[in-house]
Amino acid sequence: MLDVSTATRNPGTRYVYDVEQAIAPQDVSGEMVRFDKAHLTGSFEAMENGDVEVEGKLTVLAHARCANCLKDASTLVETEYRELFQREGDPEDDEIFAYAGHVIDLEKLAMSYAVMHLPMRFLCRPDCQDYVQYLDEDNDPGTCQKELTGQHPFAALQQLLSQSGADQE
Repeated sequence: MLDVSTATRNPGTRYVYDVEQAIAPQDVSGEMVRFDKAHLTGSFEAMENGDVEVEGKLTVLAHARCANCLKDASTLVETEYRELFQREGDPEDDEIFAYAGHVIDLEKLAMSYAVMHLPMRFLCRPDCQDYVQYLDEDNDPGTCQKELTGQHPFAALQQLLSQSGADQE
C-alpha cells in the first residue's frame, strides 16, 4: 500500500517508495503458480487531477512444477513498470489501475506484472531432460508410458499411428 496523501497535496513532486506486496497464487494456463512476497521499489508523482503515476521495479520469486519432471521449480521475475492510477477510475475495470482515498493498493499491479513476465515453461534446472513416467499396477515408477499401451489415454491413437505406418510400408 502506498500512502499518496502528501503527493496529492503537492502535485509534481516525486516520492520514493520501497514496499513488499503479497501476491495470491494464480492459475496460469492450468498450472498453479505461487509467489514469494514481491519487492517493489520506485517513485510516484501525483498529477493536478489527482491521478498518480507510479514507476519502479518488481522483483519476485515464482514457484510452479517443472514442465519436464514435475519437480518443484522456481524462477526469479524482475521487471520494470510505469502505470497511471486513476483517482476516479472503476476499481473493477481490468484495463486500468484505480484508487480511492489516499492509499494505492499495489496488489493488482504486482500480480499483473509478475504473471506477464513468467517464463513459458518452468524448469527445475536448465538441462532437465526427465519426462514424467506413469506408474504400473505395483506403483513402480520405472515403467515408461510406452509400456502401458492399453492404459494411457492416447493408446488408441498410438495404435492408429502404428497401423498407418505399417500400411504405408
